[in-house]
Amino acid sequence: MKHRAVIDRGIGETRIAVYEGKRLAELFIRRWSDKNRPRLGDIFAGKITSIDKSMGAAFVDLSHGPHGLLKFTEAKGAPRLTEGQMIKAEIKREAISGKGPVLRFIDLSDLTKPMPLVQIELEDFLKRRFGPNIVIEEAPVNHVEDAVDAETALPGGGDIAIERTRALIAIDVDKGSAQNGYDVSKAAIPIIASQLRLRGLGGLIAIDFPNLRQPKQREDLYNRMQSAFENDRNSVKIAPISRFGVMEMSRAIKTRPLDDLFADKAENGAMLALRRLEREARQSGGAQLVLEVPEHVFNWLERDSIGWRAAMTERIGARFAVVRGAEIRVNVDR
Repeated sequence: MKHRAVIDRGIGETRIAVYEGKRLAELFIRRWSDKNRPRLGDIFAGKITSIDKSMGAAFVDLSHGPHGLLKFTEAKGAPRLTEGQMIKAEIKREAISGKGPVLRFIDLSDLTKPMPLVQIELEDFLKRRFGPNIVIEEAPVNHVEDAVDAETALPGGGDIAIERTRALIAIDVDKGSAQNGYDVSKAAIPIIASQLRLRGLGGLIAIDFPNLRQPKQREDLYNRMQSAFENDRNSVKIAPISRFGVMEMSRAIKTRPLDDLFADKAENGAMLALRRLEREARQSGGAQLVLEVPEHVFNWLERDSIGWRAAMTERIGARFAVVRGAEIRVNVDR
């Protein structure tokens, strides 16, 4: 299947939308605030901070974010690992929901402190994941925030709700005003598969379908779910619907889910505000611009920990100001 990636390099973040044919398949966001964040495929020098024999693993300080987990099964050929040792490791899974990244041992390191050694460029990441023939272009990527809505309406009636807990992802299929729970369930399956891929969600997933008594209907939904994940590049395992109407499945994840990224309301608001400011600047050449933002967004922007102000000035000139307001909006003084 042909893949096309659209890259939108905004101030503060880069958005990537990957299409399979004409269908949006996956979304990724890379933010300036995560410059040194360990990402899939990166190589870091890390310091072993502790050994947990009961887990058969070592915890490794990588200089950024939670400590990485190096299972001894991923350290074949390594010498006896000890606390304080410096090693070189590859990121096999990014940090997710507060859990540190998963590592693979490469070698011992003669460095004295943790730091990134090799950081995979965005284009290389896309080629590794989708193949070297992926078409990559630069264009706007809009409405990314809509991808993490808690509820999604279904064609023909009903909706699905996705809720993350510490233990699993719970998905409720509600038929609403629709008359036929079987039809609603069939309509929900491709939406569920799409949502999980778009948002990068995984782990243990429990899907609660409307009550379906006929075995043939349950078997059909199981087969439809299998087919819905045929093109998923992550490992997916699916169990038949239980007698309680719940389908259990697992989906392996290796990159940070969008839901984790959008948990910071202040930074999310700041990214949205900066995009609106730059868009208005392109439409109103030479005009003075005043960006109004809520208090929590204003405070985030004022800290300017990512250097957004200098970058914005370079793109549109020194013709903008940021003030507190009730909502995000850009006022133009012509």
